[in-house]
Amino acid sequence: MNCIQLLNKTEDFVEAHLHGKLTLEDLANHLHISKFHFHRRFRQCSSETLRQFISRIKMERSAIRLLASSDTITHIAHTFGFGDSSAYTRAFKRHYGMSPRAFKRARIDMFCSSAESTLHQRGAQRENHA
Repeated sequence: MNCIQLLNKTEDFVEAHLHGKLTLEDLANHLHISKFHFHRRFRQCSSETLRQFISRIKMERSAIRLLASSDTITHIAHTFGFGDSSAYTRAFKRHYGMSPRAFKRARIDMFCSSAESTLHQRGAQRENHA
């Protein structure tokens, strides 16, 4: 198995099990290789540790859920395997440098200002063509 296959299969397994705690043994069993071999190959293929890799995938997927749904932060925290919303918020801040609430607000503000700018430009174009 080459590095791309290993990382893709690892990511697919992590995505399928975002709700729980994943171990080296879980991933090695899924790929039908020993823990030792999986760990050695993963280190060769990735600049992240397995823990960092899993955490990054969870943070990225939870950020998408945060922006794309009306789920509460507590619900998202539980969905992605965090014991409570404060543990999730700490991990989210460590990863993104802001709380989930601030992240969502910043993305909404960015979208609104972008949409407002586009509308303003279209209005100016119409005035110039009139």
